[in-house]
Amino acid sequence: MPEQLRPYEGLAILTDLDGTLLMPDKTVSPEDAAAIADFRAKGGRFSIATGRGVQAAMPYLERFAPDFPSVLYNGAMVYDYAAHRISDTCRLPEGITEILRELTAKFPAVGAEVLREDGVFVLQMNDYERQHLEITHIPIVMRTLEDAEPEKCLKALFAGAPDDIAAMIDYVSGDRFPTVRFTRSHRWFLEILPKGVSKGSALTVLREHLPAGTIVAAAGDFDNDAAMLSAADFAACPADSQQSVLDTVRGNGFVSAKTCENGFFADFIHAFTQKYT
Repeated sequence: MPEQLRPYEGLAILTDLDGTLLMPDKTVSPEDAAAIADFRAKGGRFSIATGRGVQAAMPYLERFAPDFPSVLYNGAMVYDYAAHRISDTCRLPEGITEILRELTAKFPAVGAEVLREDGVFVLQMNDYERQHLEITHIPIVMRTLEDAEPEKCLKALFAGAPDDIAAMIDYVSGDRFPTVRFTRSHRWFLEILPKGVSKGSALTVLREHLPAGTIVAAAGDFDNDAAMLSAADFAACPADSQQSVLDTVRGNGFVSAKTCENGFFADFIHAFTQKYT
């Protein structure tokens, strides 16, 4: 395509999946898919940043074949789909086994899992955890804490009723667990990541894979996206995003009047390209 027909050269999009690009049925609307295809055809680069691990993200990696590496495990892995290789990882720290032992004992009604490159291992099952695995098409593999080898994992996830997750957040607040970082990725989920790891820290790594001067736009809807939205050159979120995300984006981008169910992503691409071309 002639240069004059590639007006989005120098622009890149990094997007969250669930609640941002994906509709509740985990598909992409035809309107949003067409907007992404047009953006890429005109020179724009596209990739994803998700809390999902390799297994759960692979259907979307295969569908979109991102133009630059993707962020998985909420920032604990940078994965280059084009080369089918892991570019960067950060594992949970020494001592994570005892942290998980304490939290699973304190909150026995909350589901718990740990995620490694080679699979997801369930430490504690409940209905929220079961539904989470069914939605992401991950097989249920139960492991004891010791057999799961948490020190080899990239993140841990707790799944439970919103009130239980809120109680966990209160319990882990402050400096009680200084070697890890907690982030809420859904009203049902609380995740443990290595300290300093986020989608925002991963975006810093991704810039090394993009041409100098590339303008990066990020889209997300929940607390775990906030660091990425802050680190981007242009940020956007759906109308029904968490308050912390709305507050972040209002100072740095575009709050759409739409949601993932009625054309948010196409609306976001229009706002981004109008501003920078």
